[in-house]
Amino acid sequence: MTFLRNKPDKKKYILHAVTAAAVIAVVLVIDLLTKALIENLAMERMPEGGTQCQLTTVIEGFFYITYIRNTGAAWSIGGGSDVFMTVVIALTFVAVAVILAVIYFPDKRKNLFFVVGLALIAGGAVGNLVDRLMLGYVRDFLDFYPFGYNFPVFNVADMSLVVGVIMTVICILVFFFRPEKKVESENADGGGDAA
Repeated sequence: MTFLRNKPDKKKYILHAVTAAAVIAVVLVIDLLTKALIENLAMERMPEGGTQCQLTTVIEGFFYITYIRNTGAAWSIGGGSDVFMTVVIALTFVAVAVILAVIYFPDKRKNLFFVVGLALIAGGAVGNLVDRLMLGYVRDFLDFYPFGYNFPVFNVADMSLVVGVIMTVICILVFFFRPEKKVESENADGGGDAA
């Protein structure tokens, strides 16, 4: 009976489903196009057998476009280990499947902010997964030096993952951990989330 009580209306479910699909598609397109563009530029300048090259300075001492073939996970962890990367790929498949199940499971307690956060995570994960499966490495190119620290080079998929995780955590902390009575009274008063 809990499922029937939490079943969303059809319009809200369709809005969430279409929005999630659109966010995932936009992240994938932007991620893969920017990676391909940067890789094409890098191939003209990279030395034979090289795995990285600096393409341009955007802001001197702070922001550069530096192409890197990342054979590891985040921060190049496990690079060169086939077993580790096989585990990373398998876990990514499982994580994306779970996220998609959560996105598309009908539940009126979900709001659009939560769904978009999960879709950003899924889009980013799939973007990097495509690289790993097709190329054997992830193409990174955004190179920042905040306060003189050489931050690991990243890409659009990584940004999408980080923003999605932040949105999802905020939503969980603010919405899902509210006392149930408060949520029920807001829904009864018509103050519940319309999206």
